[in-house]
Amino acid sequence: MNKKQEQQILDYYSTTDKYIQSKTYSNAHQSVFTKESDKYQWLVLEQKSQCEVEVRQTDSHGTITARDNYELTRNLPKCVGVERLCEGANFQIPFNADEINLIYQFGEQGKQQNKTKRREEEI
Repeated sequence: MNKKQEQQILDYYSTTDKYIQSKTYSNAHQSVFTKESDKYQWLVLEQKSQCEVEVRQTDSHGTITARDNYELTRNLPKCVGVERLCEGANFQIPFNADEINLIYQFGEQGKQQNKTKRREEEI
Protein backbone atom coordinates (compact mmCIF):
# COMPACT_ATOMS: atom_id res chain seq x y z
CA MET A 1 0.00 0.00 0.00
CA ASN A 2 1.44 3.32 -0.99
CA LYS A 3 1.06 6.56 1.00
CA LYS A 4 -1.63 7.91 -1.35
CA GLN A 5 -3.79 4.81 -0.90
CA GLU A 6 -3.19 4.91 2.86
CA GLN A 7 -4.29 8.55 3.01
CA GLN A 8 -7.43 7.82 0.94
CA ILE A 9 -8.46 5.06 3.34
CA LEU A 10 -7.64 7.24 6.34
CA ASP A 11 -9.82 10.04 4.93
CA TYR A 12 -12.79 7.62 4.76
CA TYR A 13 -12.66 7.20 8.55
CA SER A 14 -11.60 10.67 9.72
CA THR A 15 -14.50 12.80 10.90
CA THR A 16 -14.23 15.79 13.22
CA ASP A 17 -11.23 14.35 15.07
CA LYS A 18 -8.38 13.51 12.75
CA TYR A 19 -6.34 10.36 13.19
CA ILE A 20 -2.61 10.77 13.88
CA GLN A 21 -0.10 8.04 13.00
CA SER A 22 1.43 6.31 16.00
CA LYS A 23 5.11 5.68 15.35
CA THR A 24 5.24 3.47 18.47
CA TYR A 25 2.76 0.86 17.21
CA SER A 26 3.19 1.13 13.43
CA ASN A 27 5.57 -1.20 11.62
CA ALA A 28 6.28 -2.49 8.11
CA HIS A 29 3.05 -4.54 8.00
CA GLN A 30 0.59 -2.17 9.63
CA SER A 31 -0.04 1.51 10.17
CA VAL A 32 -1.68 2.43 13.46
CA PHE A 33 -3.49 5.73 13.93
CA THR A 34 -4.96 7.18 17.12
CA LYS A 35 -7.16 10.15 17.86
CA GLU A 36 -5.47 12.97 19.68
CA SER A 37 -8.39 13.28 22.10
CA ASP A 38 -8.67 9.54 22.90
CA LYS A 39 -5.78 7.07 23.09
CA TYR A 40 -8.09 4.02 22.87
CA GLN A 41 -9.72 4.90 19.55
CA TRP A 42 -7.45 3.23 17.03
CA LEU A 43 -7.57 2.81 13.30
CA VAL A 44 -5.29 0.00 12.13
CA LEU A 45 -4.46 -0.50 8.44
CA GLU A 46 -2.91 -3.93 8.08
CA GLN A 47 -1.42 -5.12 4.79
CA LYS A 48 -2.72 -8.68 4.25
CA SER A 49 -1.22 -9.15 0.79
CA GLN A 50 0.18 -6.94 -1.95
CA CYS A 51 -3.37 -6.08 -3.08
CA GLU A 52 -5.36 -6.41 0.15
CA VAL A 53 -5.65 -4.27 3.29
CA GLU A 54 -7.73 -4.90 6.40
CA VAL A 55 -8.89 -1.88 8.40
CA ARG A 56 -9.91 -2.22 12.05
CA GLN A 57 -11.52 0.61 13.97
CA THR A 58 -12.00 0.65 17.74
CA ASP A 59 -14.25 2.68 20.03
CA SER A 60 -13.19 4.68 23.10
CA HIS A 61 -13.04 1.43 25.13
CA GLY A 62 -10.70 -0.34 22.69
CA THR A 63 -13.42 -2.65 21.31
CA ILE A 64 -13.24 -3.39 17.58
CA THR A 65 -16.42 -1.91 16.10
CA ALA A 66 -15.57 -2.12 12.40
CA ARG A 67 -13.49 -4.43 10.25
CA ASP A 68 -13.28 -3.58 6.55
CA ASN A 69 -11.33 -5.14 3.70
CA TYR A 70 -10.01 -3.13 0.77
CA GLU A 71 -8.67 -4.27 -2.57
CA LEU A 72 -5.82 -2.11 -3.83
CA THR A 73 -6.24 -1.84 -7.57
CA ARG A 74 -5.42 1.12 -9.75
CA ASN A 75 -5.60 4.46 -7.93
CA LEU A 76 -8.59 4.00 -5.61
CA PRO A 77 -8.87 1.45 -2.82
CA LYS A 78 -12.08 -0.55 -3.30
CA CYS A 79 -14.03 -1.76 -0.26
CA VAL A 80 -14.80 -5.47 -0.75
CA GLY A 81 -15.89 -6.53 2.73
CA VAL A 82 -17.48 -4.86 5.74
CA GLU A 83 -18.17 -6.10 9.27
CA ARG A 84 -19.80 -4.06 12.03
CA LEU A 85 -20.20 -4.82 15.72
CA CYS A 86 -23.79 -5.76 16.50
CA GLU A 87 -25.09 -3.27 19.06
CA GLY A 88 -25.84 -4.98 22.38
CA ALA A 89 -24.06 -8.18 21.35
CA ASN A 90 -20.52 -9.43 21.10
CA PHE A 91 -20.19 -10.38 17.44
CA GLN A 92 -19.51 -8.78 14.07
CA ILE A 93 -22.12 -8.71 11.29
CA PRO A 94 -20.67 -9.23 7.78
CA PHE A 95 -22.11 -7.40 4.76
CA ASN A 96 -21.81 -8.52 1.14
CA ALA A 97 -20.93 -6.21 -1.76
CA ASP A 98 -24.57 -5.41 -2.66
CA GLU A 99 -25.36 -4.54 0.96
CA ILE A 100 -22.26 -2.33 1.15
CA ASN A 101 -23.44 -0.42 -1.94
CA LEU A 102 -26.88 0.10 -0.37
CA ILE A 103 -25.30 1.36 2.85
CA TYR A 104 -23.19 3.85 0.90
CA GLN A 105 -26.15 4.84 -1.27
CA PHE A 106 -28.71 5.37 1.49
CA GLY A 107 -26.55 5.81 4.59
CA GLU A 108 -28.63 6.03 7.72
CA GLN A 109 -31.59 7.42 5.81
CA GLY A 110 -34.42 5.23 4.66
CA LYS A 111 -35.25 4.76 1.01
CA GLN A 112 -38.17 7.21 1.14
CA GLN A 113 -36.06 9.93 2.82
CA ASN A 114 -33.41 9.54 0.12
CA LYS A 115 -36.01 9.93 -2.68
CA THR A 116 -37.31 13.13 -1.04
CA LYS A 117 -33.76 14.47 -0.75
CA ARG A 118 -33.05 13.78 -4.45
CA ARG A 119 -36.29 15.56 -5.48
CA GLU A 120 -35.28 18.60 -3.42
CA GLU A 121 -31.87 18.65 -5.09
CA GLU A 122 -33.47 18.52 -8.54
CA ILE A 123 -35.62 21.59 -7.81
